[in-house]
Amino acid sequence: MRWLLLLAPLPVPFVYSVAFVILASMSSHPIFGFLLCFILGSVFSYGATIFLFLPCLFLLSRFTPLTARLTCLLGTLLGGLALLPLDWEMYLTSGVDSGPPQGSFAAYLLQQGFDPIDWAFPVGGLVTAMLYWLLAKQRAREERLTASIW
Repeated sequence: MRWLLLLAPLPVPFVYSVAFVILASMSSHPIFGFLLCFILGSVFSYGATIFLFLPCLFLLSRFTPLTARLTCLLGTLLGGLALLPLDWEMYLTSGVDSGPPQGSFAAYLLQQGFDPIDWAFPVGGLVTAMLYWLLAKQRAREERLTASIW
């Protein structure tokens, strides 16, 4: 059952890879496009899960009992946090001739707030947190059941 916890970061890269292949229908190699997008998305998703989400869950669990709401809120916030470096880089190159921008970073974030690509990060964090919570809860239930049998 432990291997199911390893699958929690995969649904979001899978969905976005399928969407990429469908939207980029002019590609002559859709399987290669899917695999490339899926592998890159999986590397990012697993990296965020291992180096950001799990350590933050561990620290949060030291201060308060983890609930589904708290886990999902943490996943959403960390997904948004993972987006900030990308948005900062895009902001720095958004000026005339890829130079310094005219407005502030906050104004840029408000302008970009409705971009579907930007929503992928918090939604991906939420989905990963929900799946992690559900799979970990199921695993804990099975371990308690096994322990009570023995």
